[in-house]
Amino acid sequence: MTTKTDALLEIGREFYERKWMWGMSGNLSIRLSSNPLRFAITPSGINKGHLSEKDLITIKDSGRAAVSPQNMTRSKDAIPSSETVVHQAVYRTLPGAGAVFHVHPIYSTLISKLYGDPNKVRMLKVEGVMMMKGMIGLEEDMAEVAILPSWPDPAHIARDLVAYIQSSAKVLPAVLVHNHGLTGWGATPEQARNHLEIIEYTCQYLFFNRLITR
Repeated sequence: MTTKTDALLEIGREFYERKWMWGMSGNLSIRLSSNPLRFAITPSGINKGHLSEKDLITIKDSGRAAVSPQNMTRSKDAIPSSETVVHQAVYRTLPGAGAVFHVHPIYSTLISKLYGDPNKVRMLKVEGVMMMKGMIGLEEDMAEVAILPSWPDPAHIARDLVAYIQSSAKVLPAVLVHNHGLTGWGATPEQARNHLEIIEYTCQYLFFNRLITR
């Protein structure tokens, strides 16, 4: 029987083969429980296309802002990503989020640089892209995608993400990070993957549309 962590390992292989997680980049997590909050996350410094169960790190949320060695289970060589705090922020803010993925697909990264700002959150208005209707909670082909600054301290990215979620009337389950990549979530790993696919398709559309209409 497939377990939650099995799904995480399989999606890591899939994203690596898609060239969304070059080298050892990106991080993927899945919620294991809600009370207390526990989630499994991929480690830093390891190729996500060749992960095994023993490589995953289990985080138990202690209610503190930062993740500490006392609230994680891992193999001795596993190093948690500095972006673990972003995953933690999504799970804390959205009880329905069951998986959070951060990847580096080329078109999402290019669009985040073209339309984003390194110092403040920008909203990218998307119209006329029918694929966007596949995003959970979106019933039309018009939406605004948040582009967050890529701060050196991931805790600041987490802060901006929570502010976006809490202040927006219509929150899309994915955001761009300026010149850095794409973070998305969903109730299940499959739903989170679908959200990333839709945003990457949309960014590819926007990129080529910009080229042919200049």
